[in-house]
Amino acid sequence: MIVDVVYDLLCPWSLVAKRHFDLAVERIRPEALVVRWRPFMLYPHFDRGGHDFLAFFRERYGEELRVPMWDRIRAVAEPVGIRFAFERITRGPASIDAHRLIRLASREAPGREGELYERIARAFFEDARVVDDDLLVEQGEAVGLDPERARAYLRGDEDDAAIFAETESWRAAGVTSLPHYIFDDLHGRTRVVKQTGVLTFARALAAEAA
Repeated sequence: MIVDVVYDLLCPWSLVAKRHFDLAVERIRPEALVVRWRPFMLYPHFDRGGHDFLAFFRERYGEELRVPMWDRIRAVAEPVGIRFAFERITRGPASIDAHRLIRLASREAPGREGELYERIARAFFEDARVVDDDLLVEQGEAVGLDPERARAYLRGDEDDAAIFAETESWRAAGVTSLPHYIFDDLHGRTRVVKQTGVLTFARALAAEAA
């Protein structure tokens, strides 16, 4: 089974969906599972230097930061061990460099892209760490990337154009929210599970193996 995961570092639902997907995989153990991580930037205009994360939400929800999405996502995240620390996050990153590093891992640490994504996402959402080159290199080294190679790669622009192009390709295909889990079922039909079914995709995957 091949599963294409359209995701973004800045989408907390992407992290929750990955955890539920991993739990489903542990339960049913599908044969020859290949997961391909497909980049999508929800906010491609964000500056690489980062932005004031809470100011971004205060502009939309007010000074008291009553963000309904945060409550909804915590309700499904905490039962699977994810503790979002939205209120402690200071700098929100552009996600392109995280996407680039995960693409590098697909070539130089194949099979560990999902682990790298989760390490970066949890450092950001749970530990409220700043996602800069130091953090990316640290997490890349943890999954087997050479730290000097990773740092030199991040300083350049390799794969920049490819990440922007893939984002636009998904957007042209109608993707506006994340995550999307795309796979072919046992009858050869392409199934797409979207953000609104963040728990459904795990049930769908289990059903295919039943």
